[in-house]
Amino acid sequence: MSEMKINRFFVLAFFMAFMGCAAPVVTETYRKYGLGKGGTDAAQSLQPIGVEEEKTIGGSLAIQVFDRYGGLYDNPELQRYITLVGQSLADVSDRPELDYHFAVVNSEHPNAFATPGGYVFVSVGLLRTLENEAQLAGVLGHEIAHITHRHALETLERNKKVAGFGALSVSMLGQSPDVFDKVIEQAAEIIFTYGLDKNLEYEADKMAAEYANRLGYNSGGLKSFLDILNKTQPGKDSVFLSTHPSPQDRLAELSGGASDNSKSLFAAEFKQATRGKL
Repeated sequence: MSEMKINRFFVLAFFMAFMGCAAPVVTETYRKYGLGKGGTDAAQSLQPIGVEEEKTIGGSLAIQVFDRYGGLYDNPELQRYITLVGQSLADVSDRPELDYHFAVVNSEHPNAFATPGGYVFVSVGLLRTLENEAQLAGVLGHEIAHITHRHALETLERNKKVAGFGALSVSMLGQSPDVFDKVIEQAAEIIFTYGLDKNLEYEADKMAAEYANRLGYNSGGLKSFLDILNKTQPGKDSVFLSTHPSPQDRLAELSGGASDNSKSLFAAEFKQATRGKL
């Protein structure tokens, strides 16, 4: 067994042991951020600017993900498996110190989201299109990269529609819940309706391949998922396509990057972990 595979084995083994009680913790964490539209209480409890502010914004948006996309998919074993793979990738990412939370939402439409601060979602419809764990790692790695590179926050900071956001501070949010509402509203439009700048999506694709490679997966997993997406054509009303560049464009951008296709796709592991759960 190669060194990378050995590392992956120990990481997965650790989280398999740890995640026996993780699903309820994840759920409770989301509930903690039940801010509602106003978000006043959370804004008043914000700490100095930094990770806590990012997590508060992301947590409020996470509630919207559940509201918009069918809620939590009712299969604790599948939730633990997605958390296991996702957390392992997060541990080799560029911001391993964040508290990450992974969830499968009960939507038939292929989709995946990330909100700032460590919240990652994938639909059960998307999981049904996957053939192996390397593809799953590519999808989750893409969303983790949006978080590690602060893509949504960077987009918000550039957007002048939110008055005063350029000078956004935690203390200002606490004193001005109306501004907090505007920040959440603007972030929701970016993540759920318009999507990020295509160059940020391309950067997330490249980082996803890098994270997968660091963990010992075949870095071509994301490419093969995009191939599937390109062939299945989810439809013009697909939120995934409206918030991401076309699969063809993403494949073209990825084709220029370095990749290591010598590592395993972990197809048997994926089938075993998802059998009877999708």
